[in-house]
Amino acid sequence: MADLFIDFAALSRVRHDMDGISDLLSRPVDAMRTRAAGATGHDGLRQRLQEFGDDWDYGIKQLGKYSAGCSEALENIRTQFEKLDQELASAFEDQA
Repeated sequence: MADLFIDFAALSRVRHDMDGISDLLSRPVDAMRTRAAGATGHDGLRQRLQEFGDDWDYGIKQLGKYSAGCSEALENIRTQFEKLDQELASAFEDQA
């Protein structure tokens, strides 16, 4: 019979990382869109950098949305496994 083991600390770390993805990626995109675009004196290049930053901004927001959903799912997994673990422990105590 196989044992099932859930590493709750690892699950928590992954969830924390998922929560921070959007913030982590948004900063470089904002810098590219504003500072990099503003640093060039060429109007065409400035516009292209802003458009590129806007496109990436949309993608980053989508990643943030999906990573938030993933984080929520991981929290649900943790909650359900902890509940199951407690129920199993109670069942074993009742048998003793």
